[in-house]
Amino acid sequence: MKKIVLVCNGGMSTAMLAKRMREASEEELDIAAYGEVEFLEHIEGASVILVGPQLRFRIPDFKKETDIPIVGISPQRYGLMDGKGVLKDIQEYL
Repeated sequence: MKKIVLVCNGGMSTAMLAKRMREASEEELDIAAYGEVEFLEHIEGASVILVGPQLRFRIPDFKKETDIPIVGISPQRYGLMDGKGVLKDIQEYL
């Protein structure tokens, strides 16, 4: 099972998006959301790390911490909580 980690300031808004992504994947993916302070503790085995729009400026810092691909979530898809669309956007990493 592929693992996707979502990151935002506190993990709350991305938790809603993670739920929609799990539903869109028909529960075939392990998807979880965490705040920026704790996410590094949960990245083992992850295929990709998705960063919420409010933290996109931190992507260069996060890339120094891991070799796992890190991708910013589209602000439009994030705002709409479009789980299916986000999965489509990251298909190449899965």
